[in-house]
Amino acid sequence: MPLKILLKTLRITLLAGLVALFPIALNAQTKLSADDSAAVKQVDEYLNGINTLRARFVQLGPTGELSRGALFIKRPGRLRFEYDPPTPILVMADGLWLILVDKELAQADRWPIYDTPLGVLVKEGVQIEKELLVDHVIREIGQLRIAIRDPKRPDEGQIELTFATPALELRNWTVTDSQGGKTNVSLSNIETGVQLDPKLFFFEEKQPSDEQDN
Repeated sequence: MPLKILLKTLRITLLAGLVALFPIALNAQTKLSADDSAAVKQVDEYLNGINTLRARFVQLGPTGELSRGALFIKRPGRLRFEYDPPTPILVMADGLWLILVDKELAQADRWPIYDTPLGVLVKEGVQIEKELLVDHVIREIGQLRIAIRDPKRPDEGQIELTFATPALELRNWTVTDSQGGKTNVSLSNIETGVQLDPKLFFFEEKQPSDEQDN
């Protein structure tokens, strides 16, 4: 596949997987069992206990597109997906906006970070059961999976978070689109409570005059 077509496909995958602006089948949330509710509260406590996080990630798109990079999170509101070359993509949140930068096209797209499935990872004072629709809670040996979506924007995607247990740790998430396509992100080398440069979460879009000056 020519490189330009591959990069276009990857960009579409990132838009689908990270922002999930696709309708999905809607199901009314049923009342959680006591055990499920307790599991969700554990996740709340875990996420609210994270100030900063740094990790490596591997992203697998719905048609097999594979990309790697580094993830940085600073709560509330800030994250950065720094993709390894040759992927010319940067995804970051500056506290307000989720910004997808295509370096090849010199183009940036923006969405309010809390209007996307990734908002739950960076929100201050997460209360999943009160604020979101919980589609399922699945406990398996060594892991806990919780699928959630925004009740105010139920057509904007579902995200399933996977945690290692019994010592809770975020390891993976999967975003599902309207046609059942899944974008999966797996984390490794996870570090929390680390010092992160504030510049990681600052994006200044170049103006045409800037390009001419250079």
